Amino acid sequence: MLRDGKPVTLPPKDLETLLVLVERAGHIVEKEELLEKVWPGVFVEEGNLARHIFNLRQVLGDSPDGRKYIETIPNRGYRFIAAVREHGEPAAPHPSTTQASDQAPTTMPVYLGQRSSQWLWPVALFVALAVTAILTARHFWPPRNASPQRAMLAVLPFINLSGDAHEDYFADGLTEEMIAQLGQLQPAQLGVIARTSTVRYKDTKETAAQIARELGVGYLLEGSVRRGGDRVRVTAQLIQAAEQTHLWAETYERPLTDVLNIQREIAEKITHSLSIQLLPAATSVSPRAHVDLESYDKYLLGLHELGQGTRASDNKAIQYFQEAIAKDPKDARLYAALAGAYDAVTTYYSSPAEVMPRAKEAALRAVELDPNLAGAHVRLGYVRLFFDWDWPAAEREYRRALEINPSLPEAQLGYANYLATLGHFDEAISRVQQAYLFDPLALESRNEALWIYYFSGRMPETVEQCQKTIELEPDAGLPYAMLALAYAQMGQRAETLHAAENAIRLANSPSVMTTTASALARVGQSAEARQLLSKALEQAKERYVCRFLVARAYVELGETEKALESLEQGFLQRST
Repeated sequence: MLRDGKPVTLPPKDLETLLVLVERAGHIVEKEELLEKVWPGVFVEEGNLARHIFNLRQVLGDSPDGRKYIETIPNRGYRFIAAVREHGEPAAPHPSTTQASDQAPTTMPVYLGQRSSQWLWPVALFVALAVTAILTARHFWPPRNASPQRAMLAVLPFINLSGDAHEDYFADGLTEEMIAQLGQLQPAQLGVIARTSTVRYKDTKETAAQIARELGVGYLLEGSVRRGGDRVRVTAQLIQAAEQTHLWAETYERPLTDVLNIQREIAEKITHSLSIQLLPAATSVSPRAHVDLESYDKYLLGLHELGQGTRASDNKAIQYFQEAIAKDPKDARLYAALAGAYDAVTTYYSSPAEVMPRAKEAALRAVELDPNLAGAHVRLGYVRLFFDWDWPAAEREYRRALEINPSLPEAQLGYANYLATLGHFDEAISRVQQAYLFDPLALESRNEALWIYYFSGRMPETVEQCQKTIELEPDAGLPYAMLALAYAQMGQRAETLHAAENAIRLANSPSVMTTTASALARVGQSAEARQLLSKALEQAKERYVCRFLVARAYVELGETEKALESLEQGFLQRST
């Protein structure tokens, strides 16, 4: 490409994006279409596409009437608005269309005499040659991935066919176990979406193609389960989403004690259908052919309660896991789950100093029993990072978890938190994007990542991520609080107050209130900030609040002594 007679280099993805737009000049190209054509078979955040559009605008500059050559169509996609012709051919008008919204409002043929666009005819020639070259390359050469591309799979919630809604926990637990089983079979070739993103498709009416597009996957596993007495019947089918074709389906009717073998057989059938070579070394040590039924039932009940996200349900989950361990003290999964339940209560309800020693004990026992259980290393990594403050040990645990199962979003986010703690924000945000790949629709993952963006100092990106999280869950308070904090940091008072108003309206924890108070204080709303902070501290008598957040609010209010006192409390609490 030439501009003012000088060559301009375009990165490959910028070029491919431009080609798609130019081929459809005058028409809207939907974001989904661009993502699929430029990154076929790969899940990519919309932010990546936006960056390539930005790069192209910088290179192309403005049109003769001052507009950008690439027009943004809000909530839809982009449109190349200049007339395009191959070099040596007259400019043809844009094809007519009955859809006015899909047609550019005006056409803009380019005249060589215009100084501001002297360079555009080489663009047209360059584009024509590039299109020819790419089509030729695609015809004569195989697709670009000499090494097999990772297949992306989502396990949809298994349907409970027992007729008893109280049995839902068993189907939900089987779903979660299948995800864990598949996630560490062959991580280099098979990525698996987390249950926190697939759970919303329970009883959905959406088609396989719609679900796959929203989750960024090529394959779906659907299933059902019916438990009766001491037997279980499991049906599973693997679907290729794009063509909505069934690649494989099978029904298993076995003794209930054989449920783990059923899971393993389903996982092996899937990998065989996708022509994926299994890695036996990546599976857990000492796999059990049978399970203790009472212990397994308590385990699944605990997982179900943990997913409810309330104080009562978290405590109930802890009780179930403890009862399961009493029945089967050699099952590492039970200890890892127990450690996860302790981690959950420190987020909202209990002081880390009170609960984390118990989480540490459970995580250490889980790793001891099964060194190849990814979740156990994640739990121990969390303890090492946020309680022991032992950075090298935390890194070792998270790295080991990622070696075993990189599809585990908790492992990606945990490692991102470790990197951010050490100030390696570029790497941390890269890990956040990996977590989004495997857990694109989970609110908790995005809430946690907002702090990483904020502490990186990238306020515009923080605002963007807050807005995306709000779009995902409009009734969540923390994204609005973080949005207010980012706007306050940028000095945008009106936007801060608007976001803070929503955060206060939706506040469901003292941490949300405290964060919002910091934002209000920063833009001069001291009275409102003190009132909100006082309310948060009143709630903190019964619920956990991070004292470092309290200290930040006092700093913004100019109350240094109280800030130092809160910092000391945070140190003693091991606040997170």
